[in-house]
Amino acid sequence: MKKNIVAGLCYGALLCAGLPALAADTDPNQCLECHEPAEDWQGMSMEEIMNEARDPENKRHKDNQAFTDEQLKLIILSLFPESEA
Repeated sequence: MKKNIVAGLCYGALLCAGLPALAADTDPNQCLECHEPAEDWQGMSMEEIMNEARDPENKRHKDNQAFTDEQLKLIILSLFPESEA
């Protein structure tokens, strides 16, 4: 009986630990529902775009908080390669 409880607790802990990783598995094209990168991000540096993407005031950007800097850069570069500079 105790083994089942411990196993259940371990399983629950692993599941909770994996949720941020699952949340970060988002389709980059979702950004295109609201943004036209060539217009919205023109003239912005990578850091400016990333700051805008992580803006906690924007409810549609709430999921972006789970991304690492590298994941967010890859998404931005896939949508707007010119932002590399």
